[in-house]
Amino acid sequence: MQSIVTKWIVLIVYVLTFDDSYCECNMNNPCADRLGQGNKFQEPVQESSVSKKWSMTLTVDIATITYDWLKLKRRVYNGNAAGPTITVKRGDQLTLNLINNLAPEGNDLQRPMNQLNHPNTTNLHTHGLHISSESPQDDVLIEIGPKQRHQFVYQIHADHSPGTYWYHAHFHGSTLLQVHSGLSGILIVEDGVDEMPRELSAASCPDNCDKDIQFLFQPMLMFDGKSRRGFGIIQDFGGDYEGFKNDGYNVTSGGTLTDWLANNINLYTTNGQYLPTLDMLTGQMYRFRMVNAGGEYTHELYITDVAGQLTTNCDILEIALDGVYLAYPRSLRHGQTILLPGARVDWLLKCSVPGTYKVASVPDPVHNLSLGVILRYRGDLVTLVVSGADKADNFPKFLPKNPPYLSDLRSLTQEDIKGRFVVELNPQSYMNRELWSGPSKYRYKMALGEPQEWHILNTDAVEAHPLHMHVNHFQVISYNNYTGGVPRNESSARLWYLSDINDVEKKCDFQYKEYESVYDPTLKFEEQPIDVSEKLKYWGHDTRYDWENGTLGYERLGDWRDVLVVPPLSNITIRFVPTDYHGNVMIHCHNLAHEDTGMMMLLKIVKKGESTSASVKSGNAYPGTCRKNDRYPPNNVSTLNELRNRRLDYIKKILSKWQLNLSRLVRAGAL
Repeated sequence: MQSIVTKWIVLIVYVLTFDDSYCECNMNNPCADRLGQGNKFQEPVQESSVSKKWSMTLTVDIATITYDWLKLKRRVYNGNAAGPTITVKRGDQLTLNLINNLAPEGNDLQRPMNQLNHPNTTNLHTHGLHISSESPQDDVLIEIGPKQRHQFVYQIHADHSPGTYWYHAHFHGSTLLQVHSGLSGILIVEDGVDEMPRELSAASCPDNCDKDIQFLFQPMLMFDGKSRRGFGIIQDFGGDYEGFKNDGYNVTSGGTLTDWLANNINLYTTNGQYLPTLDMLTGQMYRFRMVNAGGEYTHELYITDVAGQLTTNCDILEIALDGVYLAYPRSLRHGQTILLPGARVDWLLKCSVPGTYKVASVPDPVHNLSLGVILRYRGDLVTLVVSGADKADNFPKFLPKNPPYLSDLRSLTQEDIKGRFVVELNPQSYMNRELWSGPSKYRYKMALGEPQEWHILNTDAVEAHPLHMHVNHFQVISYNNYTGGVPRNESSARLWYLSDINDVEKKCDFQYKEYESVYDPTLKFEEQPIDVSEKLKYWGHDTRYDWENGTLGYERLGDWRDVLVVPPLSNITIRFVPTDYHGNVMIHCHNLAHEDTGMMMLLKIVKKGESTSASVKSGNAYPGTCRKNDRYPPNNVSTLNELRNRRLDYIKKILSKWQLNLSRLVRAGAL
């Protein structure tokens, strides 16, 4: 009897103390809470300049990337989830050999243009570099097919802006799949020690690389089934090889592993790790170089405590955006930094109180009106463990000066502007009222060295777009009144069309080219009566704009960017001078799903004296126009004020001449 009681006691104790965390997790019995989190933070493999002329190799191949029990087949560089960090010096010549070891599984699916296709064809883009777009440099129109290789020879500008950039696959049709798979890495143009203030140099390479920390945020574990944007969906639409999917694993709880991941896992990784732990010293200043290497989701970064609340124990200053130093270090608005897909930010950070903190992305509804509808990531990215002796590092009070090609353009007059253009973002991946039609059609040409003033318009009434331009950064000048069209739908025809923003029941005189060819005037419009206040709720960025007290969707005027959020129904003026390099310029939405499905244009920088004739119109419509009497390009506030002042000066001159002539007539006795 006693032995039976003893056995029951042992059994009860076992049941009460059993820790189910030791259950075996595998591809058939998945666990959402075990993905390798808590491992020691690691930076990517480093490839650094060793001489003025140096070389390296990137090999694209399938590798098994492991997160505890989860094993993923991914296209990556050199066998690692995060591509190697490439650090160059100004004036370097880097020869980069890109080897595509991918096999033509599924015959490298070929679909019509502007659909996801060619999963095993690739190329390379050095995102943010001020560099030639002509081969053998940053030419994103080349095709590197399965079992092919290509040699890039990058000549880094002798006066390039030191900063944080990145590189990634950029073949039209497979960019989304390949970037989400892991084909990305950090690219750094190294600072000169003598050009940095002493405090900044103390937290920066080349002399203090232990405090200069690299963060490559990748969507390696983004399986998002709710919005149907996850990697499994991308694989299906992109025609990926069945052997690289997770459909072959049946889960004990029901369904396939692909289904389970879509319902349970939606996470960004850092340098290929999920939620690694970075040890830091109390009071020590660190430089954080952060890259959003995702193709769709925006991050709203801040530092939280273990409870997920914004902490005041860590001081943070922004010092650079998209690889360009700010005029001075500045505090974070609302305690956050917005990091669009493709964007970068450099922080200086020090935590004065020991403890455990998180670098996290947390969407805040206060930013909704300036961001519109855009995919926003929510989740922790890195755990920071702060301990040790208290240090007292000081932040720098000034930052390195930017090179001449990034000179302030805000004081230019309209006489100084030599080129004007409108970039119009439309629904359904249209840009300037057309889908990408290939490399033979230039939508705009500009002359080398001639200052440009462009208007960036978003006709979408709901969705924001992150806009990226190759070769040159651009300076944000103003947020203006939006006067373009507003999209509406014809339900019976499954078409969208542009309506007048001042009377949304009235169609614009100018539509997009495809609409003009397929529109049937006999079709009955079935769209329900429109709620104007709801349709136009995002309209008015020119009056809401307030950088100091405003929200994250607005840029500070005068900042330089290569990725810009364009809110719904917005009109933003940018300026830049195309310097140093002539050749092709790609401009596209950096939501890579939009880019791959057509939201991209080819522009060109020509030598002075060459023709700038291009296909600016779509059909009979200039971008940005709705009514027949609309101006092209639309005038912004600064232009209107200047025109008004010029008109007043002209009137004053006329009156002065009349007064002078009147005086002469009086003196002559004629009056």
